[in-house]
Amino acid sequence: MKRINRSTVVLLVLALFTSLLAGCTGKSADETAQDEGNSNAPTKIKWFVAADWYKKQWDADNVLVDKMVTDATGITVEFISGNEEKLSAMIASGDIPDVITVWNVAPQRKILENSGLVVPLDELIEKYTPDFKVPQSIQDWYRNENGHYYGLPNFFYAEENMQEGDTLATHIDMVARKDIMDQVSVKPEDFATKQGTIEALKKVKESGIQYNGFNMIPAYFDHHNLMHFFGAAPETEDGQWQDMIRTPESLEAFKFLNQLYREGLLPQDSLTLNDDQKMEKIAAGSVFAKTNALLKWDSLYQNDNKALYVPVSPIKGDAGKELYATPSPLSGWMLSMVGTESKHQEKIIRLFEYLSTDEMSLNVFYGPKGIAWDYDDEGRVKFTEQRIKDFEADPEAAKRKYGNDTFGWLLNWVPIKRTTPAPSNEFEKITQEHDAFFEQFAYNDLAFEATTVQGGTTEAGIEAKIKDYRAKMTAKLVLAKSEEEVERLFHEMPAQEDQLGYQQLYEYKNKAFLDAKASLGQDFAWPPYQK
Repeated sequence: MKRINRSTVVLLVLALFTSLLAGCTGKSADETAQDEGNSNAPTKIKWFVAADWYKKQWDADNVLVDKMVTDATGITVEFISGNEEKLSAMIASGDIPDVITVWNVAPQRKILENSGLVVPLDELIEKYTPDFKVPQSIQDWYRNENGHYYGLPNFFYAEENMQEGDTLATHIDMVARKDIMDQVSVKPEDFATKQGTIEALKKVKESGIQYNGFNMIPAYFDHHNLMHFFGAAPETEDGQWQDMIRTPESLEAFKFLNQLYREGLLPQDSLTLNDDQKMEKIAAGSVFAKTNALLKWDSLYQNDNKALYVPVSPIKGDAGKELYATPSPLSGWMLSMVGTESKHQEKIIRLFEYLSTDEMSLNVFYGPKGIAWDYDDEGRVKFTEQRIKDFEADPEAAKRKYGNDTFGWLLNWVPIKRTTPAPSNEFEKITQEHDAFFEQFAYNDLAFEATTVQGGTTEAGIEAKIKDYRAKMTAKLVLAKSEEEVERLFHEMPAQEDQLGYQQLYEYKNKAFLDAKASLGQDFAWPPYQK
C-alpha cells in the first residue's frame, strides 16, 4: 500500500473541516473555498437606471474613474438601463436590484418608497455610516409622509452648503453675435428696451449681411425667456401660486413676439423647429440674436473663432420690472435608492458616502485627481498635461479613458462650478462671462419646484392637455395678424383651459407651493415680495 505523507493528511483534515464549516454556514465547500480564495475580490452590485439612453459598462481595468471607485470601495457595478415602463415591470414582479436610479418626480419613485421595495436611507446611515452627513435640505425635500427619506439626488443645490461667491446656474439669457454687432454699429446696451431691440434687429435685417452664403436671421426669441425679462411673477401679492402664462407680462411677451414676426424680424420656423434644428442654423452662422442658453453655439466657434455670442442687456418690459431668472432645477434630477432585498446594503451606503464628497464630484466629472487634474493656486481645477494631450488627440477616447461624467448619479454641481478651470481660449472666456452675467439675476426658486406635477396623477393628465393646447395657442398668438388679435386670443385662453380641468390643476399646484413654503419657513418665495 502506498504510504500517505503527513502533509496530505493535514490537507485532508483541513478539507473535512472546511466541509463541516460550510455546512454550518449554509454554503457548499466549493462556495466557501471560493469566498476564501477571493476575500479581496470586488463585490458586484446591480444598478438599474431608468434612462434607456444610459449605456455605461463598468470597466475598472480601462476606465480611470471606475478603477478609482472599485479600488476605494471594493465594488464593481453591473448597470442595467431602461425606460420607466421597464421599471414598472420590475416593481410589479418585485424583482428589484441593489440600486435604483429614477427621475425624482416619476410616479415609480413614490411606489418604490411606499411599497417597501427600497430601504429608508436614514436607517441605513444610522446603522452603518453615522458620520455620513446628508444635508438637511435634501432630507427634508425628499422626506416621505412616513417621516423617512429613501434616496439621494444628483444636481441638488443644498443651500446650507453654498459658500460666498457661489451662484445658481440658469438657462435664461439673451445673446447676440458680437462680430455682426460691430459691423452694423449695435451695442449690447441697445437691447435694454423693446424698441431698442427692434431697432437693433432692423439694422441687421436691412444691412443685407450674409454669412457663409446664408441671409442673417435677426432673432430666435421665445416666450418663456421674454416673460422672465419682462418680470412675470409666479406668486401673487397675497402669497398664492400664480401661473406666469396668465400674467400681463405674458401677454406683453406674446405681443412683442408678434410684432417681431409681423416686421420680419422673427421667422415662423422659430415656432416649429426643435432645439437641435435651431442649433444647426446657429452652427451655420445664420442667427444674429437668440434667447435660451440651451441653444449651444460651440460648433460655430470651432469653425470661426471670431463668431462669438455675448450677453446683451436684459430687455425690460413696459413696467420696467427687474429680471429674476429661474435657475436650473435646485431639487436635483435623478434619485438613487437601495433595494430592500439587496445583500450589499452596507457596502452600498458606504459607496454613497464616498461618492457624495465634493472632491468625488470633481473626480467623476473630470477623471481622478492627480491623473486628470489638480487644484491651482486659486483653488480652481487645472488639468494635467497628459489629460490635455489625450483630449486634443481624441476627445471620445479620452472621455472613455478618464470616465468623464459617466457615473454622475450622485454628482453635486456646486463644487464643480466653484472650481471651474480658468479659461484656456476665447470661447471658454466668453462662456464664463456669459454665465456670470445671467447668474447674477438667478434666485432660489425651490418652493416653486414643488409645483411640478407627479407623473401618473390625474393632474398630470390635465397638465399634458393644457400644455398641448398652449403650444397650439402660442403659434396662433405669435403669428396673429394684429396686436388686437393677440389680445383677443390671449383672453380666450383661460375659459378654454378651464374646460380642460385647469382649476383642479391650479389647486394641486397651489397646495404644493404653500406646503413647500411652510416647510422652508417662507412667507413669500418671490424675491420682490421678500423685501
